[in-house]
Amino acid sequence: MNADAVVIDAPMYNFGIPSTLKTWIDHIARAGKTFKYDGKTPEGLVKNKKVYLAISSGGVYSEGFMKAYDFTESYLRAVLGFMGMTDIKAFRVEGVKVPGMQEIALDKAIQAIEL
Repeated sequence: MNADAVVIDAPMYNFGIPSTLKTWIDHIARAGKTFKYDGKTPEGLVKNKKVYLAISSGGVYSEGFMKAYDFTESYLRAVLGFMGMTDIKAFRVEGVKVPGMQEIALDKAIQAIEL
């Protein structure tokens, strides 16, 4: 709650986040602590945070037909947004297991970073 920024490293496992990251989210998503219900509408209580998501995957999931299988970024944006963290920037290292892409995947990701 005291941090100005949150950095989450999220490798894609089977189209989603690792179980350890899911467990962490389950521990911090607490009614009355990180969100509350004001009548029928939920309100996030973790506000004014800059969130950086560092997402990695063996294939390319940010575009093309495989984009429909990427539940990593959409889930994190939804659950963090529910808790009030809406200023989110995602960075991706993709194709680390794709021949011809794996050699340049990290350099491409670093060049795309805009803070």
